[in-house]
Amino acid sequence: MSIKISNLPAAVAVNNEDLVPIVQNGTTKKATAVLIRPTFGTVAGTVCEGNDVRLIDPRTPKGPASGDLTAEYPGPALTTTGVVALTYGGAAQVGQFTVDAKGRITSAASVAITPAAIGALSLSSLGSNVSTFLTTPSSENLAAALTDEVGSGSVVFASGVVGSGSAVLDTSPTIATPTISTPTINGYIEGNSNIGVVGASATLSIASSTVLTATLTAGTQTTFTMPAVAAGKAFTLYLKQPASGAIGSAVFTGVKWPNGGAPVVTELNGVLDIFPFISDGVNWYGSSLQNFDY
Repeated sequence: MSIKISNLPAAVAVNNEDLVPIVQNGTTKKATAVLIRPTFGTVAGTVCEGNDVRLIDPRTPKGPASGDLTAEYPGPALTTTGVVALTYGGAAQVGQFTVDAKGRITSAASVAITPAAIGALSLSSLGSNVSTFLTTPSSENLAAALTDEVGSGSVVFASGVVGSGSAVLDTSPTIATPTISTPTINGYIEGNSNIGVVGASATLSIASSTVLTATLTAGTQTTFTMPAVAAGKAFTLYLKQPASGAIGSAVFTGVKWPNGGAPVVTELNGVLDIFPFISDGVNWYGSSLQNFDY
């Protein structure tokens, strides 16, 4: 006689070694159930209960580290990448680094900063002739590079230009042999050179200044040689007598004077005669203003 499992009384719990019916291929069989009850505790072979404080108590890990870490827990260290600990770069260098997929610096070096040269001829965005001037910065090439050569610009190079251009010079410029047309010059000062005491002969030079001062030697006649003539040349000579003692005298070579006669130097100590000279390219023409105290 077979017994249906559905007719078996319900069990509240399974005790140790209770019989448990099992249906297999329509046949009811019986099996012995062995109930394993866990042993809770804090030693080996016991089970940790859910409210055990060890489940929430932080523990220091132990054992060897791996991956990107080396040494032992609890104090593992990052594995080295071979990069030397150093400050890279500086005033004339820049740091150059290689970074792997993990964000680690795998190589480092200091590379000298070398500014790239800019070729003047490669500056295509500049105006016409500017590249030529940058390559060869001559005044001729600068003039060619200017776009306002004959207008109201600040620099004018073209010959004969009479526009409103102007040039700003340094506080003490030296301009060699310029030609200036119809200028207005205010408060100018001519160059002044003191020749000092002159002997029996002296050559007058106006290469550095157009106002010369000379003092005669006591009891000596000085023969002055004039500069080379040139149309429009002019200068002034301040000629002093000695302050005391015997007086001196002076003659000038190649000078034409008013009324055909050369003036006589004032024969008094401590006085000064002024001699303006001008040339027409053939002769020097002189005049005098005399007997000034100095």
